[in-house]
Amino acid sequence: MKKKELFFIPFVTLVTLMSLGACADEESEFIIFRDHENMSEISRDYLLNCLDDRGIEFKLDSQKNILIQKRDNDMAVASCS
Repeated sequence: MKKKELFFIPFVTLVTLMSLGACADEESEFIIFRDHENMSEISRDYLLNCLDDRGIEFKLDSQKNILIQKRDNDMAVASCS
């Protein structure tokens, strides 16, 4: 019985840490913040400067959509919309 108890706690800890790691990956996933069809070149430049000033990491995809990490969405909406 003692051997089972000795392996149970590390096993549960490992499973918990792995599931937390999976959640962290979902939060760092890039999502579309602004679609290229709804922006002029001037508004895109303004938005990119705003995101850069706030320290929010962004990317432009091949269609010039602005992508940000999912965890930064609330901050970006509050300060750059």
